[in-house]
Amino acid sequence: MGDGIIIEESFSDDDFDLVEKLGKRDFESKNISDLKFEAEKFSQNNEINEIVSYDLIKKNLNYQLPYQKEGALKIIRDLNCTGLLADEVGLGKTITAGIVLKECVTRGFVKNALILVPPSLVDQWVAELKEKFELDFKIVENENSWNSGNFLIASIDRVKIFDRNKGDFRHNSAHKIAWDLLIVDEAHKLKARGTIRWRFVDKIQKKRFLMLTATPFQNDLLELYNLLNLLKRGHLGTIKEFRTKFLSRGNKRYPLNPKDLRRKLEELMVRRRRTQTGINYKKRIPKIISVELTPKEKEIYQATCDLLETQYFSANGSSINGRLIVFAILPKITSSSKSAIESLNRIIDDDKYHEGTKDIAKKILEGYSSIGVDSKMKKLVELVEDIKRKDPKDKILIYTRHPTTLEYIIENLRHLNLKIVPFAGGLDREEKSAIVKQFKEDADILISTDTGAEGLNFQFCRNLINYDLPWNPMSVEQRIGRLDRIGQERDMNIYSFATQGTMEEHVVDLIINKMCCVGLVIGELPIILFNLGLDSEASLGMAKIEEMIMLSFLDSRNNLETFSKDMKKIESMIADGLKEYESDTELNKEFLDERIN
Repeated sequence: MGDGIIIEESFSDDDFDLVEKLGKRDFESKNISDLKFEAEKFSQNNEINEIVSYDLIKKNLNYQLPYQKEGALKIIRDLNCTGLLADEVGLGKTITAGIVLKECVTRGFVKNALILVPPSLVDQWVAELKEKFELDFKIVENENSWNSGNFLIASIDRVKIFDRNKGDFRHNSAHKIAWDLLIVDEAHKLKARGTIRWRFVDKIQKKRFLMLTATPFQNDLLELYNLLNLLKRGHLGTIKEFRTKFLSRGNKRYPLNPKDLRRKLEELMVRRRRTQTGINYKKRIPKIISVELTPKEKEIYQATCDLLETQYFSANGSSINGRLIVFAILPKITSSSKSAIESLNRIIDDDKYHEGTKDIAKKILEGYSSIGVDSKMKKLVELVEDIKRKDPKDKILIYTRHPTTLEYIIENLRHLNLKIVPFAGGLDREEKSAIVKQFKEDADILISTDTGAEGLNFQFCRNLINYDLPWNPMSVEQRIGRLDRIGQERDMNIYSFATQGTMEEHVVDLIINKMCCVGLVIGELPIILFNLGLDSEASLGMAKIEEMIMLSFLDSRNNLETFSKDMKKIESMIADGLKEYESDTELNKEFLDERIN
């Protein structure tokens, strides 16, 4: 089928007598007759009753879970790979989708495929597909990437941009390709018909279309209609027919004829609950490690905040954009004393900064030279000793945002005579696998940057230490997700350092206690943030929730009372989102999981 002909006709036994047609040569063209003949052979001889590719990949899977294989078979055999994978959160929809994809490629159904995912999951998907399914997907980095291969993955938020001057999508090349399979993760983001995201996906030519979401039904039945109409046109009739048959006046969440609607949904859906699979996620136990600064450290901290907020000037004396400075340097300053010293030296050595700014940086640097004790590092050493004293076999995963801090931690833990493995990214598949194996079988501690352990799983470890904390809760969620996965058999200790009397106390409390450790399982926080509109990219290239926290810090001028009030407002917003999500979850269970009699 290399000539690119796309046939939308159905070739059933009732269509015509194939033998008679062949005998009379009663076809419009040879291409059509060849295609119909192939389709007839396929329907008679190629019934799919097993996943033939499973033996090729099962050695790569951490856990071989029957429901994932069974779900993939149903999607391929019964739905022809066009459907909604709506397993509850935490059951590994990515793995089920990967099995579908691998099987289709192995059988020759799929010669090209496109996967659209949220920005934060692009690298994870690429790693999972490579390591577990031996499939190489290229990331769509720019508008020229659409010619880079037959198997592509893209951040939907980056490629959906509409160019109003051209009257077309900037990445319109995606719409010129006839894809054998399109997979969209977190498909609940397509519930609003007519949005730029919805229209971008709708324009994609696809023979097969697999959507992944745990919550296909949320606030409004029309959103469910929009989702299914995108998946399969006309499955629920026209919008007028849908309104007449299923919508109850005054109640947009509960349908008329619920059994009929559920039956129509089940024709396109595969859904399993955790109670059906035996999967039992363990608790995340938050433990905030409070760090009390010495008078000298407090002095340095205040001077650093002053430098970033009010004394940061370019060589010509003009003020440098405070927002950009805080976003770029504050995380490094608060990561560790060594990371702070490195950042201060860069300011001093860079000609673009004003001499007055450099002088302040030099004074702060002098303060570090006489600091005497690093209170945060001292606390880390004590914590590691305490964990190992309670159980010498317990492993520890330590996260930091910066390679400089990673090296600093290793230096300060060396005297404990523990086996420490560093993991800072830039490694190929074999090197990563070797480090995971070493951590599991031999090492006591793995210290990683956020880029180091993307897509890797450490279910055999239950202790995670956030030495420094990203101000984006999604990044923290990804850290915890390395431990909080299928196969984790113990409750997890999530340790996070927070410096007393600083904004860090409030940020850590918000992200850890109010967002990442409130009884949710992996994958639920992104849904909540999306529903609140806080997960999309903000004006400065970061998630909106992270930008809100950063701007609150700037606007507070280091006034902790003001900053605390802002954090309480965000906390209240998150609490409301959590309640709404819990309500939506119960509604999905009630509507989607009730048996049809």
